[in-house]
Amino acid sequence: MLNKEIILNNELETTSLARDFAKHLKIGDIVVFKGNLGSGKTFFCRQIIQTLCGNDIVVTSPTYNLLQTYPNNDNSCEIYHYDLYRLKHPDEVIELAIEEAFSANITLIEWPEIIENTLPKNHIEITLEIIDDTRRKCIVKHTSFETGIGVSI
Repeated sequence: MLNKEIILNNELETTSLARDFAKHLKIGDIVVFKGNLGSGKTFFCRQIIQTLCGNDIVVTSPTYNLLQTYPNNDNSCEIYHYDLYRLKHPDEVIELAIEEAFSANITLIEWPEIIENTLPKNHIEITLEIIDDTRRKCIVKHTSFETGIGVSI
């Protein structure tokens, strides 16, 4: 498993990393985001989605809807953006048909802890830790170089 830690000093550095990271994503990639409230998970996802779908796309946290979908620029797939924060039991995930999204789309999941035991082994995990008001520690873990993502991280 690849483990990489990066200190992000401000939003500009976070944006740069997320947008570079997005360019390496492909259909079937699953990226999970961990971190406390306010650590920047949705901000990171927004940068990925806008890179893949266009800067004019309005990206909001799917906390209440649980899922937002966005067509990517070339319409080859959709970006599925889940936020599982409100779920209390793994059975609630079944209604989202989350596993069906995995193979034909790019999937971003905030607060994935409730489904960790059912995630495919080759997913990418990004943990954002708050250092102070502007700085974050970004920890990236993944098991496969097949995604090409190691290039950007």
